[in-house]
Formats: sequence, C-alpha cells, structure tokens
Amino acid sequence: MEQLALDFELTKEEWAVLSLLRKGRARARSVRELVEATGMGDVHVRQTVRRLIMERGMLIGSAVSDPPGYYIPETPDEVFTATKSLRHRGIMILMRAARLQKSSVDLVFNQARLELEEKKVAV
Repeated sequence: MEQLALDFELTKEEWAVLSLLRKGRARARSVRELVEATGMGDVHVRQTVRRLIMERGMLIGSAVSDPPGYYIPETPDEVFTATKSLRHRGIMILMRAARLQKSSVDLVFNQARLELEEKKVAV
C-alpha cells in the first residue's frame, strides 16, 4: 500500500483495516475478508470503517455487489456511484420512518435536520 500523509495517528485497528483496502471499485474487499485478515469481528470492522470515514475523513466507498465490500474510490464515477447508493439508502430509511410515523418524508427529513442542528449546537 502506498504511504499516506496523515495529520494524525491511526489506531491499530484503523491501520489494519485501511491497509487492506484497495483502490478501485473492482478491488473491493468484503467485510468477511476484512474480518478474516484482521481477526476483528464484523461489527468491529464496520465500526472501524465508519470511524475512518466520519472521524478521520478517509474516502472509502462501499458496494453491495460485483464485488461487495469497501474500497478507495479511484475515479469521479466511482465516487458518484458510491454517493448515489448512500443517498438511495438514506431516502429508503426516511421513507420507512415516515411510514412508522404516518407522516410525509419531507416532515421526517425536516425533523432529522432539526435534530442534527441541535446536536451540532450541543457539541
């Protein structure tokens, strides 16, 4: 793996997962592969990937199939495809929440936006 110039130190778990990820959608590594290679549980692997993305700012895409897994997007098209998938999942989750509340997706979205803003202010 090529050297990364980071302004922070990765944890042992973060480094273990990141060092296994490859550039390009076609070289995605499944959670099962990451679990086998690191000895971590699948929930721990997913939490580590989430931390790399959300707290460390790493650009990591995920794919459901062909092959499934995590990868480092190499092209603008790979970034677009990964973000399109995330948007779709987010919308589907909002639709489920709206059904549970017997309300509109717009109302649920606006509620979520307010909750996010409240959380930012509290931090």
